[in-house]
Amino acid sequence: MAEHSTSRRVCLEGHASTVLPEGVGTLVTCTSGCVWLTRYGDPRDLIMHAGDSFRIDGPGTVVMTAHHGAVLQIFPGGAPRPAPRSLGARLAGLIAPRWHSAARRLAGGSMHEC
Repeated sequence: MAEHSTSRRVCLEGHASTVLPEGVGTLVTCTSGCVWLTRYGDPRDLIMHAGDSFRIDGPGTVVMTAHHGAVLQIFPGGAPRPAPRSLGARLAGLIAPRWHSAARRLAGGSMHEC
């Protein structure tokens, strides 16, 4: 039976960043704040708000940058998923503001919607 290390909590202050050199299968959950997640070689950028999760689905270095601070929970690949969000939280996520390109937004200097 394969052993999995426990999850770790990452607190990013201000506009700080953290890097996962290789995170295939890793589950990243934003527990508070707002974070921009981008993976080398992947054209997708992702903005995560409190309650959002994303499982890293391919190879490549992952960079996560906070907007005015964020707290992340990092679950190693193969770790159990956290409890699902309530229906109200999922519906709120559907109507929350989303952006087409985090890179374009950063170039414009504004991420105030977080």
